[in-house]
Amino acid sequence: MKIIDANAAFGFWPIQRFSTRTLEALDAVFARTDIAEVWLSAVESILYPEPDEWDLRLFRQLPAFPRFRPVKTVNPLLANWEKSWDAAKAFPLAAVKLFPNYHGYSPADRCVDAVCEKAVRENLPVLIQMRVNDERNQPSFLQVVGVSAADIAALSRRHPAARIVALCPYNSELSALAEGSNHLLADISFLDGAAILEGAVQLLSPARLVFGSHEPFLHADSSRLKLDHSKLPAEVLQKLASENLAKTNE
Repeated sequence: MKIIDANAAFGFWPIQRFSTRTLEALDAVFARTDIAEVWLSAVESILYPEPDEWDLRLFRQLPAFPRFRPVKTVNPLLANWEKSWDAAKAFPLAAVKLFPNYHGYSPADRCVDAVCEKAVRENLPVLIQMRVNDERNQPSFLQVVGVSAADIAALSRRHPAARIVALCPYNSELSALAEGSNHLLADISFLDGAAILEGAVQLLSPARLVFGSHEPFLHADSSRLKLDHSKLPAEVLQKLASENLAKTNE
């Protein structure tokens, strides 16, 4: 079963020690879990004011690791966000990624509409990181509320041609995401509980779920086990593992 991971990153995070501190170590994790393709963004681009420095530094290293595909972090509040995106087109981008709650805007804001409009023109999916760390585990000095699932669903309805992937939703947020367009997908990295995927497909159609690990904040092994332990039919698991996500790049 081919697996594509929509939700992975590499770099330094000040409040969590990662075991994978080199791209070689990160690549070994995905080789061990038999994940064929990984959409990778730069961790530092979340907190640093200018994402280009860290994105481009990462992208220049990726040709040595065929498993990894670059994902450009876009902050639409920056005056140069479009030029920043265009400069990154020298690399084979898999997607662009937004961090609304860290960069200070909402999916309801006009700046995100502009991102979706450009993404449709560029034929790229838009990844929206709903959370980086579980709110229950955040330190008191860094309390960051998750991005509203209802706002993401409304964004997708405003831009039905845009292929949007909500990353790291909780189980309880899938129903709100289900109100979005058919091109709004969600990854499985934060879903938990008994019969995880069986429950998820009752809330969001099998065509709208994708594989995501949130490595290295979480562990790729955990998301892989969700597939391995699922009793869903093989054809449904294959859609979730790679087919749904592959369609966002067509």
